[in-house]
Amino acid sequence: MIKRFTLLIGMALLLAGIAQFPAVSEENVMDIEFVEAGGRRVFLAEERPDIRIEAIRIPEFDEAALLSLELLDAAGEVVRTVSLEAAEADALQARLDLSGLPLGAYQLRLGDDTAQVLDTVYLVERPTGDDFFPVVCQFGPVPSGEGWRGEESEEITPELLRTTVDNIRERGFTGLEWNMPQLSAEQADVVRNYAQAQGMVISHHIPALELFGRDDPPSIPVYSEAYGEAVREAAEQRLPILEEIPRLYNAFIYQDEPFTGGPASLSYTEYDQAEFEKCYGYPLPMSLEEARQDPQVWLDFLNFHTAKFPDAWRQIYPVVKEINPNFQVTLTHDSHNTFGAGYSSHAVIAIDDVFHWGADFTDAFVYDIYPYWNLDFRFGEPAKLPLPRMAMTHYSFAHMRNLAYHFDKDLGFWVGTFNPTWFGPYLDEGNRALHWGERLMATTAVAHGSDYLLTGFGIPTDAQHWESLGEGLRLIQKTGDYLRTTKKPQARAAMLFPRTQYLQLQEEYFNVGLSFELFQRAFGELDLIHEAQVTDAELNGYDILLLFDIKLLPEDVAQHIADFVADGGVVIADSVPHLGKLKEPMDTMEQLFGVEDAVTDRIVREGHYVPITVGGEPYWVFRDENSPDESIYTSARLQDEALGVVLDLEVISPRPGAVTTAELLAETVDGEAAILRREVGDGMVYLLGFCLQDTYFHTFKEDLPEAREQLRALLKAMCDKSGIQAQVHSSNPDIAAVIRCNDERGVLFVLNHETEDTQTRIRLGDLPFPIDRIVDVADGEVLDIDHEDGVTLDIAVPFGETRVFELLQ
Repeated sequence: MIKRFTLLIGMALLLAGIAQFPAVSEENVMDIEFVEAGGRRVFLAEERPDIRIEAIRIPEFDEAALLSLELLDAAGEVVRTVSLEAAEADALQARLDLSGLPLGAYQLRLGDDTAQVLDTVYLVERPTGDDFFPVVCQFGPVPSGEGWRGEESEEITPELLRTTVDNIRERGFTGLEWNMPQLSAEQADVVRNYAQAQGMVISHHIPALELFGRDDPPSIPVYSEAYGEAVREAAEQRLPILEEIPRLYNAFIYQDEPFTGGPASLSYTEYDQAEFEKCYGYPLPMSLEEARQDPQVWLDFLNFHTAKFPDAWRQIYPVVKEINPNFQVTLTHDSHNTFGAGYSSHAVIAIDDVFHWGADFTDAFVYDIYPYWNLDFRFGEPAKLPLPRMAMTHYSFAHMRNLAYHFDKDLGFWVGTFNPTWFGPYLDEGNRALHWGERLMATTAVAHGSDYLLTGFGIPTDAQHWESLGEGLRLIQKTGDYLRTTKKPQARAAMLFPRTQYLQLQEEYFNVGLSFELFQRAFGELDLIHEAQVTDAELNGYDILLLFDIKLLPEDVAQHIADFVADGGVVIADSVPHLGKLKEPMDTMEQLFGVEDAVTDRIVREGHYVPITVGGEPYWVFRDENSPDESIYTSARLQDEALGVVLDLEVISPRPGAVTTAELLAETVDGEAAILRREVGDGMVYLLGFCLQDTYFHTFKEDLPEAREQLRALLKAMCDKSGIQAQVHSSNPDIAAVIRCNDERGVLFVLNHETEDTQTRIRLGDLPFPIDRIVDVADGEVLDIDHEDGVTLDIAVPFGETRVFELLQ
């Protein structure tokens, strides 16, 4: 739709302050429209917008003077003369050629020295993302600083909107979301023009192109010809708006947080049946119950049905790139259902995981998790006492980073804000006091691999939260434009994600994030490796492999792990996989660990705790009267010494077994094996005779910091005895140290995760470059460092804060 723009000529500087041009009389009024561009006044240099001028009412000028326009640069020099042609009565038109002009502000005026200005236009370049760190927010009222407050009596003037954009930019944001539902169309034009002219980028959401959701089968079968035709038609209808956004950085074109929403979402059409038989060579089972009768059929059945998502995306992506290749296609993945938490959760069944889906259908992935303002999707009692706070964030980030890095895609993160649009039921005074929450989440995300941030559901409504977030974002921006050239280096250790177990046993595999967190705090760094990546004994170059709560592995994966150990690798486990791919008995891992008949049980936990504190009471979801009683569990007392660590703690969910060839390092007071070791070839395996996640959580539930430290020391000793050191290690487990680097320099993030003990010693080593200087990004101070054992430095990080340092040669 063509939109008219009535302009008071004397107020035509749409973006005041960028360029200064002569003022003219406010009596001269005319209508102007940039045909097909609506209220847009920001253009790419290659564009040639059509101009239409109507209802000319300037009696003091000769009509001949109106037959041309001049385009002036910021210095007032004429750089283009544009001929006007009659269109119809009281209307003139022209095509404005902007090609070849430098970037910047330009002004149109009538061809007369008295400068009858029509409008101001701005030439910008298409963003690449290489020279800035993209941090995007939804435009809205700001709680502090200059700008719009969102009060009903407030007059929302163009100047107020521009001031608000400046406020947002000053806090480290470099982009805005396109949709601005709180503003009128004209107000939104002011914001979008000004923001883009100032160098900000735009993120946009368009209606999802899959044409199906989570909870119902696709109305148009994904494997029919009609699906591809419908997708193309939808893309051709929805994508043109993106061409009108010069500083468009990325667009979300898929549904938000996709996953298979339970049995009712499975499709059994003739097209699905034909595709299944083509893939697997036998008829598609027509129900979950039918498929369950055979383990191989069950795997095929689940893999087929989860594939409807990537099979749809792979049809959409090339169509989108054909129509408009000039933006990053971005997909938001789910917070938990696709990381092992689908079963008995929102997805009902264990079926989806992000790595299995792949990545050849997008340019970037984004995800979110909210440990401060909402639940972080733990199961059972750990959901009610979500400590340590960042465990599931770190674990889920490992999933997403593995996905993005393996397939060479960008990674982003939604930063939840203190804003009632979504988090209203959780924003009590206790959470208000956590004013550093957004800052800690933003810097944590960047430290762990994010190359793009955007806020979820608006600007914080609290001034302290807004200012604290600004401090964190400015710190990120201050690292310089090279931050995007860095990545979190591959850790020395990785934890295995057992997809086949997840599907075959239909058990959640998410609370294991607690075990992930404990090891990361002990060793210093940790990645996640997907079962599908274990294709040989190299294990992608990792030195240590963790097998936590794994009882089923495909035989080939188990054999690769055994070969990995024989070649010098180290495996640390708290359970022995004793089942193969099809749930058949397998002794490969029992032989590796030197045990037989080892128990693999853990506490069965169900339900997510929803911690509403405003306008309601907390409650459980996915949990009923038949849920297991988590207060009933087995335990044993461990009083012994192993690897130089004195142990005196209660271990939860002991996992006894018969020792065959393993070396007993420690046992419980009941005489059961608690810690075992076995040398295999050039490598080593360690086996804990108890469930690590249950035992670790118990130390928080019962407030047992000494026991918690013993567990951490034990895991670190296993690594130290193997001679393997992390590239980064923090002596204080509640202060995380994380590195991003390239081959020449790096950035060290040090994050205080809610501890009053602000001191830590950090050791750095084995990076791609030698570290000669470490500089505090905040103030430029050069730190004192010790080179005796790698590089070590002693620093303090205040409660809830982040410090950022450059690592330089």
